[in-house]
Amino acid sequence: MRRLPSLRGLQAFDAVARAGNLAGAAQRLGITPSAVSHRIRGLEQELGLDLLRRTPAGLRLTEAGRRYRAEVEGAFDRLARATDELLGPAAARPLTISLTAEVGTRWLMPRFPRFVERHPEIETAILSSYRVADLAAGEADLALRHGTGDWPGLRAEPILRFGVSPLCAPALAARLAGLGPAAALARSTLIRDVEADNDDWDAWLAAAGAGSAAPARVLRFENYTMALAAAVAGQGLVLGYWGYVEAELAAGTLVQPFELVVPIDRGYHLVYLEQRLSDPRVRAFRDWVVEECGEGDGAAMAPG
Repeated sequence: MRRLPSLRGLQAFDAVARAGNLAGAAQRLGITPSAVSHRIRGLEQELGLDLLRRTPAGLRLTEAGRRYRAEVEGAFDRLARATDELLGPAAARPLTISLTAEVGTRWLMPRFPRFVERHPEIETAILSSYRVADLAAGEADLALRHGTGDWPGLRAEPILRFGVSPLCAPALAARLAGLGPAAALARSTLIRDVEADNDDWDAWLAAAGAGSAAPARVLRFENYTMALAAAVAGQGLVLGYWGYVEAELAAGTLVQPFELVVPIDRGYHLVYLEQRLSDPRVRAFRDWVVEECGEGDGAAMAPG
């Protein structure tokens, strides 16, 4: 029997094939992109075949890589299912949900007591991390994941799509009253969330006719919770994501200085392996989330 290649190499190849890039694969595995690349090169050397082609546009699977991907993904999925069957669905471990602290704090936790009340028999574990859990490997049963919904091999149901508009403390809004976006930006600090806002600020500024405007200064934070706190403290303009910021708007600690709200194509999705719906706990959580969303949360959110 031919010796099996390195399991770490196979995991790296599987992660890249599912994520489509080294950065996404590195998040799945909790290692650096260079380590992922090193493991794949080792796997290619073991096999004597090129599985990935490195192009200016990014990584592309070779013909051999495409054939191997189907088998490798299938093998990991079968291992995950076999583990579930071995351990048993309900008693072996808690229902595990992976998410970031922001969506956990701002969307799930205010609603979660209703799930517990409805299903007191289901033990749950909430994993809060920016690392993307590998659902196929059994690291979590479901995830609340931010993106466009395109995760190969996974079912993604939209639960929260965003519209965006700048927000600031009332005192700053008073100082900016009567100014257009470009003039207001020139007198203000722009607060950026390096984890989440990506090009969303640029999209709003372009839609507002202020695409070439420059802020007086830029203040960057690691996550959205810190960025919002800075805006509440009067430090500048933060991008408001409707669906996240209702508490601050209702309390009056943040206000909307401009009426324009721009929809964006990314949002939060409930993500899971289709076959995991055979576990009644997974189906119960999925059905509850869909019910909580109703008709409002799945669309771009706007104030009021």
